[in-house]
Amino acid sequence: MFFALTLTALLVSCSGLALEQVRRQMDDYLLRYSLEQTAIKAADVLVRTNGTPADWWTRPTYLETVGLSQTGSDGAPIPNCLSVVKLENLRQLCQANTWERQPNISRAIMGLFDNSEKFEILLIDENTGENLWPPVYPCWDIRPSGADNSLEVIIVKRLIATDVRKENIIENLVHLSKPPYYLVYFNVDPGELNTRDWYVVLTRHLPPPPVQPEVRIWVNRNPPDGGGDWDFKSLPDVSPFRIRYDGIDYPDGSDYAFPVPLREGQNFIWIRVSGKYAPVDVSIISLPRKSPTKLVELPPTATLVVKLWR
Repeated sequence: MFFALTLTALLVSCSGLALEQVRRQMDDYLLRYSLEQTAIKAADVLVRTNGTPADWWTRPTYLETVGLSQTGSDGAPIPNCLSVVKLENLRQLCQANTWERQPNISRAIMGLFDNSEKFEILLIDENTGENLWPPVYPCWDIRPSGADNSLEVIIVKRLIATDVRKENIIENLVHLSKPPYYLVYFNVDPGELNTRDWYVVLTRHLPPPPVQPEVRIWVNRNPPDGGGDWDFKSLPDVSPFRIRYDGIDYPDGSDYAFPVPLREGQNFIWIRVSGKYAPVDVSIISLPRKSPTKLVELPPTATLVVKLWR
């Protein structure tokens, strides 16, 4: 009888432990499911909406919901087309000084993540895993995000197009027997003269200076005899060069160039390569008007990563 009672008690105890284990597993599953749904929703809102209000990034104190999509000419969001300018504005709002001193802004941002500050947003090259932009998370300027120390991190990815356009490129330009000239065309679409900036970007290859060639560029005009009166010359000018869309002379007071305005339709540049023999690539990149110049380094497509943890 004693053995039977002992066995019964043991079975009841084991059943209780089993039920407790099942309950905990179910709770963990529900918590993970909730976390996954929050991360998925946050990623979709970021890449598919303008946010609320649509111009929140210019009026952050009015921020209700964050959205990072580009805005079309009709004011509607362009899904999966990321505005890196908005992403950078969000990053600035996550600085410690703003995050801790303006709770209305931090609460609005956390609202996208179920009122949690345990989130991180990355922009990466999916092929290499390289970070294309500094990470975005609360107080990024004074501490790490905390994702690396968490036992469970939900990761959601969305393929996006950036607002960076490579209009044309010519590669491996080399000075051989005499300074060669190269002609490169690019187009300006209707309405873009007032909404985008155009840059000439030089990508130099090994070996390093002093065996790099000199590059001169003329925009929408033919080079004069002797190769003078250029718009850009590297060195001493430093890439990237912003093309003067309005034809006004350089604000730095340079007096050697006579800029010709850009125009809707076909435009062109002449490139002259002289001096040393190392190759150089020349690209024409366009960005939304008044974007940070460093955006020229971004590829046309990338992956937005949203991390969320408990």
